[in-house]
Amino acid sequence: MKISALTVTAVLAATPLAAQSLRDCDTFEANARNIYGPYAETIREYANGAIRVIALDVGEPASASFHVMVTYPHPEDPWPQCSLVSSEGNVGFGWLNMAETEASYDPAIGLSVTIPIETVSGVASWDQLLTITVNQATGVVTPVLSGNAPTPAPAGSK
Repeated sequence: MKISALTVTAVLAATPLAAQSLRDCDTFEANARNIYGPYAETIREYANGAIRVIALDVGEPASASFHVMVTYPHPEDPWPQCSLVSSEGNVGFGWLNMAETEASYDPAIGLSVTIPIETVSGVASWDQLLTITVNQATGVVTPVLSGNAPTPAPAGSK
């Protein structure tokens, strides 16, 4: 039985997107040796250096090796907190485009940093946006993925 690319694309489009996961930084992924250059792009500082968003590449699996580490103050702790954002569990993203990272601040919710990413699932990959919100008042980090899986191509198109 042959399965067409259109069928694979349709199945992937109907599959829910992998959820992002938020973990503590006590993992091998959050090791300093996984930080990569150029550091001016892959390490971003906000709030006068109080919040750092750091791209990590653990190398394997090659199609999902990128993670994001966030260090930030907590209102009840004198030491910085650290959270690790991955695609799902300990699986990373296909790519992080740190050069096009954008940030905004809303006093009601905190700092929001948006990173264009590539998500890989099976044989398909697609672009999404990862928005990480850091609320310094509460010490809460919230990652949210937005974007869609590829949509099926019309029949007969290339």
